[in-house]
Amino acid sequence: MSGIVAMNEPAVPTYKRLLIAWFFVPLHRFLFRLSGGRFLSRLEGVGVLILVTRGRRSGKRRSSPLLYFQFEDSDELIVVASNYGEDHHPGWYWNLMAEPEVLVEIKGERFPAESRIAEGAERIVLFERVVETNSRFAAYRASTDRRIPVVALRRA
Repeated sequence: MSGIVAMNEPAVPTYKRLLIAWFFVPLHRFLFRLSGGRFLSRLEGVGVLILVTRGRRSGKRRSSPLLYFQFEDSDELIVVASNYGEDHHPGWYWNLMAEPEVLVEIKGERFPAESRIAEGAERIVLFERVVETNSRFAAYRASTDRRIPVVALRRA
């Protein structure tokens, strides 16, 4: 039964999520920016970007390193608000819901982008394409009852 996550079992154990959030994310963000996006620009076979949102309550800029997907038939960058399969959306998702204009840092470049939440059939197709590229997202989907949002980012 290796690799299969039962419904509502965490896809990532709490101690690993905390280690990622408190240690790896800040270190990753630092090294990514220090190297101009050359170091740690790929993880798990896909690209990494830094999504910069404005905090919906604080108004402060918030930076989140995220895996992104870009499919050959689109110039949009796709990110998934999986939050490691938790039963709540990540903070960056709520921030872009409040203000869809974001900044994207990728491959040493920083540019403004418009975020758009994929809905309906488009969301289903995009999520399946993400799962085909990185099966970890299937485990995230299996571990929660919430509908995991798929977000498209387009250069402004």
